[in-house]
Amino acid sequence: GSLVAIIETDGDRSDQARRDFPNVLINCTGSDYDATAIATPPETHYQVARQVLLAGKDVFIEKPMTTSYREALELTELAEGKGLNLMVGHIYLHNRGIQRIPIPVGKAELYVQLLNEGEGPSPSTVDSLWAGIPHACSLALHFFPDKPTSVKVKREGDRIRVAVHYWNGSMAFFDVGNNTGRRLRRVELREVDCRYMFDAAEPDITVFLDGAGKRVAKSEIAEEPLMTECSTFLKYKGVDPMGLKVMGLIDRIQREVGRENDTP
Repeated sequence: GSLVAIIETDGDRSDQARRDFPNVLINCTGSDYDATAIATPPETHYQVARQVLLAGKDVFIEKPMTTSYREALELTELAEGKGLNLMVGHIYLHNRGIQRIPIPVGKAELYVQLLNEGEGPSPSTVDSLWAGIPHACSLALHFFPDKPTSVKVKREGDRIRVAVHYWNGSMAFFDVGNNTGRRLRRVELREVDCRYMFDAAEPDITVFLDGAGKRVAKSEIAEEPLMTECSTFLKYKGVDPMGLKVMGLIDRIQREVGRENDTP
């Protein structure tokens, strides 16, 4: 795969793109490309993706897929109806460290901490609901594919804490937020006799075994997760079911936040 075209509505950025990428088409309207990667603010994902799908092109959308379950469902049905490929960028699922953690076969607990020291790396990540929650939801759905029995949410300003309960007693806990005073990217899975710790600041996975201390699972050399994600998209066929599933869980979280705000 190679970069063929950039579509940018801001005049200054279009001029900059022409200087930075002299061999790439800028604001093209032709049909000389096969797929589009959408990396615009979350609230624009639905409209941009819909236009691209209607034009008959495969689509990769950065997370979140949209900002509502209804919009995500419509894009899914549109892509399926046209036989197009549609994939959402849940990059943690392409991280070799996360892939080294086994899927639990019984009761387990998942802890996801995604904290930013300030407001976040870009304007599109100012709202924690669209910055870290999609990542956390994709991780929960990866390790616990069953439908949750309940979802409880506590939002305090830029920080959101979520507890997801499952029928077999498993639970997933999210702690996501901006302006927390520290940066943290940590995922921990706890089972009966061991727990697995992934920290984005470390290249390896630490495995804690009850009664036997701990050991480190060395990560072999692998592609950077973004490269793996892009390679996966180029080979992807059909519609990625994770995109719609994540939006379904986010929809439940949104409703719980709304109920909390309505409480006197």
